[in-house]
Amino acid sequence: MAEHSGSSDDDAPGVSWRWLLAAVVSGGLMSVCYWPLDWHVLAWFALVPWLMALPRIPSDRAWLLGTILGLVYYGVGLRWCFGLLGPMGAAVILILALWLGFSFRVAKLLMERFSSSAMLWAVPLAFVGQEVLRSEGLPRLRFAYLAYGYSQSSNLWIAQSASIGGVYSVSLLMLAFNSALARALIGRKRRDWGVVLAVAGVGLGLGLVSQPADEAAGEEVAVACVQAESYSHFDYAVLTAEALEHPSKPKLVVLPEHTIADYADEHHHLVKQLAGLARRYGAYVCVGAHARAAGGAACDYDNVALLIGPSGEIIGSQAKAVPLPFFIDGNPARAHEVFETAFAQMGMCICFDADFTDVTRRVVGLGAEMLLVPVMNPQGWPVQQRWQQAGMAAFRSIEVRRSAVRSASSGVSQIVGADGRVRGQRSGDEGPGVLYGTVRPNDESTLFSRGGHLIATSAGIAYLSVFGWLTVVDWRRKLRGMKLRRSDASVSHG
Repeated sequence: MAEHSGSSDDDAPGVSWRWLLAAVVSGGLMSVCYWPLDWHVLAWFALVPWLMALPRIPSDRAWLLGTILGLVYYGVGLRWCFGLLGPMGAAVILILALWLGFSFRVAKLLMERFSSSAMLWAVPLAFVGQEVLRSEGLPRLRFAYLAYGYSQSSNLWIAQSASIGGVYSVSLLMLAFNSALARALIGRKRRDWGVVLAVAGVGLGLGLVSQPADEAAGEEVAVACVQAESYSHFDYAVLTAEALEHPSKPKLVVLPEHTIADYADEHHHLVKQLAGLARRYGAYVCVGAHARAAGGAACDYDNVALLIGPSGEIIGSQAKAVPLPFFIDGNPARAHEVFETAFAQMGMCICFDADFTDVTRRVVGLGAEMLLVPVMNPQGWPVQQRWQQAGMAAFRSIEVRRSAVRSASSGVSQIVGADGRVRGQRSGDEGPGVLYGTVRPNDESTLFSRGGHLIATSAGIAYLSVFGWLTVVDWRRKLRGMKLRRSDASVSHG
């Protein structure tokens, strides 16, 4: 028989402030695990106050209080949405909070169905399931910021386990540890503490086996990122020339997204200038540009990255796969390609594309040995958004073991190694300039790219299946209740 997960004393309205306090405290602790504080260690304990209250809370209140937790978590962690989107930003935070609150209701219903110890698997499943669905589930309306695994972007030792199952497997591990610890503090039994140690052991084991091997003795490639946000094409040409004249002799220069905000082709004057520089220095130049869209497209331009080779010709063009929701940001790419250079097969992802696991995995699956990422973070956008996006970049490199050259306009330009370590970084606060560094091409495949990504897919599908099952059960229960009430009314009337 399943344990009863409620408590008549704690169900009394007079003590509900405890649950509210637990939700607020956990939401606050979760929010400080990201930039600017980056207290990533707290992510392993942040949910414990709330999860200790969850077994005592009725399922209807679990949704309400879980939503309050979400409002604190997302309200603090995504406060940049208010400045960027205004009322729509508030709506985004509310929707995310309601979605998170609903996952706690699903977890609570599973605990009621089975036992309070089902918390050990129900909470990780429901939390990560909703996280996967809102981050990866919809082609155009997905939002990956503050997925829980990203709290470990500055804890690269544990973040390496993303090479096994992706960032969402890191979320799953942390939720399992939080749940095991909360269960142990509630039950205070030796076997419960054994589960805590077992989960910790799994985390340490995954961290150990996923540490990257010493890099092979391949050729280091000198690269540069041009950082500027200007209406003058002359400024970009000058900075690109400065980059190519540097003593490190970069073989590759990346410019930001939307550098060319009018229709670009081989005849565009900035493209011709960049082509001339590429020929003169025998280098490759990747630049964000607009290309004329096909007839009947929703947007009149495609947001593309152009790759110019040492011959001065455009050797590759890749459209953005996931245009930014609620903005005019081009048409979604119909396909991905990789482009051969003298030192590596190049894959290009544009800004928002690199927030999602499937885009980089698809490009690497086509043979990309390096990732080029033109980024646009306009001057007016909040600093919090820029650094959160920069923190996500490490996970994309770890998941597929590919170096990334990430050039931002006024955000954070980065040169990231295949192990997720930032080899060079420059903020737009420093003004226009150039970031220099080296990367090493890699053709290694990871467990994540070979099939580990299915962990996240499975969590999302399982969550949807459980949701459907619980919904049918709830409808059947309500239908039986209605029939019983009608039957009682008939008997009473008779």
